[in-house]
Amino acid sequence: MRLEGRTALITGAGSGYGAAMARWFAREGARVICVDIDGDAAAKVAASLAEAQGAALSLQCDVADGASVAAMVAESVRALGGFDVVINNAALSQRPGRIARIAEADLDRLLDVNVKSLYHMAAHAVPVLRRGGGGCVINIASVTAIRPRPGMTWYNATKAAVISITYSMAAELAPDRIRVNAIAPAVGRTPMFDTMYDDAQRDAAVKFLEETIPLGRLCEPDDVAGAAVYLASEDARFVTGIVLPVDGGRLVG
Repeated sequence: MRLEGRTALITGAGSGYGAAMARWFAREGARVICVDIDGDAAAKVAASLAEAQGAALSLQCDVADGASVAAMVAESVRALGGFDVVINNAALSQRPGRIARIAEADLDRLLDVNVKSLYHMAAHAVPVLRRGGGGCVINIASVTAIRPRPGMTWYNATKAAVISITYSMAAELAPDRIRVNAIAPAVGRTPMFDTMYDDAQRDAAVKFLEETIPLGRLCEPDDVAGAAVYLASEDARFVTGIVLPVDGGRLVG
């Protein structure tokens, strides 16, 4: 098992990519801390891991709130002694629309969850990695940060910020033996995707998006989970400061 002896803290672990990463990490031998703003969803995922593979912990946390993040990290350390993998996966999307059509309050929340959360995690979780002698951080970006789609300007911008933060963190934290990488998935059919479209629009949106991806389908949670296992494992021990597209060829299509 590639992650035996590791402890991974995964935000947004109650569904979608985060839940898949939790399952894959547990299957590879890691203890998993499932973090989500929906505490019941996180608990459900953690319970399934504990039943099938072993140690798992669930914690409710709003990653956009510094006090909530500080309390979550403190409880993780109290319960499991710490962690050596941090996956910043929790995120929001936006409904497709013209640049000035998003409400300012919605924009603020998008920036807080997708970008400011990385500040809170850096302030509270990175010191745990440093005290433990190193580890790795995996930030979930998006291929739209590299090849943006119209109508998604502010979401694209938040994910571009995630990539820039990843590069800076990798350079700054390398002396602490902390590797920092990002995964840039193509659009996936997850609960977050379903918030972007009305029921009547969703099937047409899926068909259109699939036609823009050379491999002919949307990203699946297991696609992201497999990439995350690699980046957290010893196979990637000399890999830091990269953005790994998991996009079915969209960047070259």
